[in-house]
Amino acid sequence: MPVRIVETDPVDDAWLILHQTSDSITKCEEDVFARIGIPPQQYLILMAIKRMNGPVTPTRLANWVDRNLNSIILIIDRMEKDGLIERVRDLKDRRTLRLIITEKGRQKYKKGIKPARQLSEKILSVLSPEELISFAANLRKVREETFIFRDIKDKVLNPDLPE
Repeated sequence: MPVRIVETDPVDDAWLILHQTSDSITKCEEDVFARIGIPPQQYLILMAIKRMNGPVTPTRLANWVDRNLNSIILIIDRMEKDGLIERVRDLKDRRTLRLIITEKGRQKYKKGIKPARQLSEKILSVLSPEELISFAANLRKVREETFIFRDIKDKVLNPDLPE
């Protein structure tokens, strides 16, 4: 029996597609990173630590990846137990803990670079270069609106800017 397509509100349709796409991308990442032996969330943390300017603290990391600090702490605990990162005392402020990637963490990160890039290129290959630029610009607008809704200031948009 054929599926009957019902006319929907464009906002409802876009919202549903956004969630379905996000969930599907997450499943693709889980498949790819399972082959490397690291969960996608841990790879994201390694990527963030590699890309962030200045000392990486759990709070700055949580802001950078736009996740709850408690969730980040749980991931950090697991990564430290697995030998991917270390917590070290900051030399200037002994009360502050910085996060650094271990050699094992660097190797996992390097192992994930190519598969992560291949995944993103494969999924985004349905868009022309012009469409890809427009797509990214539109996603930025949507993301920024979520920050406005949540009353989040520029430090999350650009967490490496001086406060």
